[in-house]
Amino acid sequence: MLEEHPNLYADLSAGSALRALMTDRDLARRFILRFEARLLFGRDYYGNELISFLKSLQLPNQTWKKIGRINAERLLSGTTPDGKTPMIVLAKTGK
Repeated sequence: MLEEHPNLYADLSAGSALRALMTDRDLARRFILRFEARLLFGRDYYGNELISFLKSLQLPNQTWKKIGRINAERLLSGTTPDGKTPMIVLAKTGK
């Protein structure tokens, strides 16, 4: 889906994300590096399993920065991962 939709973001907070990533460590690392500009780190529950797993992948510092902060800032500012195209924000109008 991320390949087909360049404005799609994914968060890693759900336990299902961790379970999917843990099925194949090499694939998980390649996936994270490939889509690092559109992944968001979050936590839905207590525990350090996600952080521990991500640390075990030995991701570059820049990838951590993107997943942990930069991508969220960009998403909230309304720009796409390429930094050029404004995103269309859908809002509930109450009508």
